[in-house]
Amino acid sequence: MKSYFISGASRGIGMELCKQLLNRGDRVIAGCRTPFKEGFLSNLQKTCSHLEIVQLDVNNEQSVTDCFEELERKSITIDRLFNNAGVIDWRNLHEVSADSFSQVLQTNLRGAFLVLRHALACLRPSSDAWIYNMSSRLGSIELRGNTQLGGAIAYECSKAGLNMLTKQAAIDLAENGIKVVSLSPGWVKTEMGGAEAKYSVEDSVGKILDITDHLTLQQNGRFWGEDGKEIPW
Repeated sequence: MKSYFISGASRGIGMELCKQLLNRGDRVIAGCRTPFKEGFLSNLQKTCSHLEIVQLDVNNEQSVTDCFEELERKSITIDRLFNNAGVIDWRNLHEVSADSFSQVLQTNLRGAFLVLRHALACLRPSSDAWIYNMSSRLGSIELRGNTQLGGAIAYECSKAGLNMLTKQAAIDLAENGIKVVSLSPGWVKTEMGGAEAKYSVEDSVGKILDITDHLTLQQNGRFWGEDGKEIPW
């Protein structure tokens, strides 16, 4: 049994990760902005001893600090961290507001950085720690212009920045034995992805877990798609 921490666990991919991991017997710590709100996870927690729901707002550094300091006080070790919390603005370069651009970067990049850094105290005791930064093909600089997708300029920039965080963190944390990769879940039918997306959330998460279960040290510090193929930066 592995111990997983998932940010942005109250909906979409985050919630489905919780479901599938708990169903197979892993321990899950679910980070949610409003952990006491009634819903699937709060109801599940009443009967599932392997689920813990914690307050986590990735846009608030004090919230992130408090979350992981409390886990450290409880001597909780994290084996796998899904840096999943994120937002999107689909508007293009000419339409997106500066405020929205800043907000997307704050959540998707700054928020991921805060979670990664403050989680280290709980990751270091693990004998096989991995950080999975949930990125997107829209964050691939090389692929821009080579696919039909695009236009979400703030989101694209935030995920490109997240990919750099992955690459550098994999280098900086190697001495601690902590591995870091970027993952693209594909285009998923969530509130963020929309109804026309390619994958159901169940299918996407199943593919993600199949990949993460089989990653090796040689695949550390790289960018992987839901199809198991490496994505260029």
